[in-house]
Amino acid sequence: MNPPDLFRFCKEFKRVRLRSRPQRMAQRNLQTRHTRHAFTLVELLVVIAIVAILISLIMVGIGRANQAGRATVCRGNLRAIALAANTYSSSNKSRTPSPRTDTPAGWTNLKTSPPFDTKAVTREDASNSYIGWVRTESSLMNSIKTNSSGEQYETDVALQNGSLYNYIGVENAYKSPQDPTARVRSYSLNSFVGVMYCNDFYTLPGQISTAPYTFDTRTMASISKPAQTLFALPEWNQTNGALGWNANGYLGNPEITVNPTTGTYTNATWYGAPAVWNPGFINMAYVDGSVDTYAIQSPEMKNGDLQSQFSGGNYPNLPDTNVDQYNIKMMLLPGKIK
Repeated sequence: MNPPDLFRFCKEFKRVRLRSRPQRMAQRNLQTRHTRHAFTLVELLVVIAIVAILISLIMVGIGRANQAGRATVCRGNLRAIALAANTYSSSNKSRTPSPRTDTPAGWTNLKTSPPFDTKAVTREDASNSYIGWVRTESSLMNSIKTNSSGEQYETDVALQNGSLYNYIGVENAYKSPQDPTARVRSYSLNSFVGVMYCNDFYTLPGQISTAPYTFDTRTMASISKPAQTLFALPEWNQTNGALGWNANGYLGNPEITVNPTTGTYTNATWYGAPAVWNPGFINMAYVDGSVDTYAIQSPEMKNGDLQSQFSGGNYPNLPDTNVDQYNIKMMLLPGKIK
């Protein structure tokens, strides 16, 4: 090593040796801070997992909030329909709107000679044409249309020509935001409210076709328990295909009975089923204009088995759902249908 190089080496060596221990530690710490700038793979995976959990919780919360919002709108629609019926009644000599959606066959004779009645009775509306709360009639132009698949479906014209439209005012109130179908109406009125005799328009298999239900519910005053009497609900049953409609009122099953001792049910057949779009409850409106929810009792109805197994115009025989069928029956006309 030549003298100049040796001189520089000694100078640098002396400079390093002359550094104090605190100086060397400070330099080492500075170098350490500069090198520790990245996450390890494990740390990165933990952060990703935490973010994923937070996102999933947020999405669940948003989903529940959306579902609750749609359920609230559905109840608002039912309230609008029930209040419209009460306003209609105030403007029409206390008359309740008819639950039908078409003019029954043989209406002229039916008006003056109701079956199961002990004497001929002329209806108050005998001189008027029949107008249901919705008019889905072949005689009413464009109230029914047919798509390219041959399926018939109800249109806004049927809603606009019904007796309640002037009191409701908008087509959107006839359909629940929870309804997954393309139909324009989700709701049905109670078949036993707004009629001269409760099954005057229906012919169904079983005892209901012969039972003498002669209760006149054409006025609000004739309904003894309006706050407990079902007026409207979302109904599942659709006729005429996926774009169809719920024909006429919600019939329920007025014939089902329960033995209080054994807990067994008799005549347990679903003639119509409420739509189960909420986890464990069904939105309902009552005659007095109030709205509430019915808590479903049976797992098979909560799971939608009753609706999903609907086929050929009939509901499956699911004994598990008898309790709900009976409970809803007790809302059809409490105090009269027992």
